[in-house]
Amino acid sequence: MTRGGWPGSMMHRDEKVVDAWETIFSTDSMTLRRFRMNSTVELEDLSSGQDEVLLVVMKGRGKVGLKSSKDLVELREKDIFYIPKDTGFFFFLAKGSDSNELIVASAPATRRHEPFLRRFAETTPIESGTAPYRRRIYNMVREADKVDRFLGGFVEGDPGNWTSFPPHRHDDKPEAYVYYGMGAKFGVQMVITDEEDASYLVREGDAVFFEKGYHPNVAAPGTGMNFLWVISAPPDRRNLSVEFHPAFEGMQSGATHLKTRAGST
Repeated sequence: MTRGGWPGSMMHRDEKVVDAWETIFSTDSMTLRRFRMNSTVELEDLSSGQDEVLLVVMKGRGKVGLKSSKDLVELREKDIFYIPKDTGFFFFLAKGSDSNELIVASAPATRRHEPFLRRFAETTPIESGTAPYRRRIYNMVREADKVDRFLGGFVEGDPGNWTSFPPHRHDDKPEAYVYYGMGAKFGVQMVITDEEDASYLVREGDAVFFEKGYHPNVAAPGTGMNFLWVISAPPDRRNLSVEFHPAFEGMQSGATHLKTRAGST
């Protein structure tokens, strides 16, 4: 179930769909879908069409192949594989993996780039912030990568801490968070715009899409705010430039992947 109604954002509650596609969001800038493989062992005859695609393994292991190549690439948990436009591909469970959860992000593209793999286990996290807003940032689809729109990675917060803090916004670059690794506990995702504020209670598997606004979040004690983040930026503004909320001027953000936009406080 996807609901909106507040300026600049909407939320999708995990529908727990198995062996079928679940559409999380579909917007002009980005589409997110999920497939949980249980009895399904292969997704075949897939195509990126006019979009570029990110394959993200959230649970389990699988293998991806491009129809233009005989090579297969094994994807492990939280690996990200980039697929360019006009590319046929397929995905199947790796031997020994009895289930899998796959997120597929797609965004309109005009240029065709080379596919690439980014492994979570080989990505050095950025240790950011201090209590009560300490987290680890895994920057996996980066500014230097040759893609049209996407930036992305993972954030894993300390239990009971804030993330995306101090609050920041990038109203010209839509973003989605997909939450994971929270167990039965929950967190609160906030969206603060010039028009109105919104708060969403989020659990593992839920997602929130931000078209605009500051978007800090906080975890309940006993769990961290852990999420996949995917940005779909206009090609001429594909960067990690942000504006920080003026109420938190002077608060130390610590090490970060973000860049302060000129004029930001």
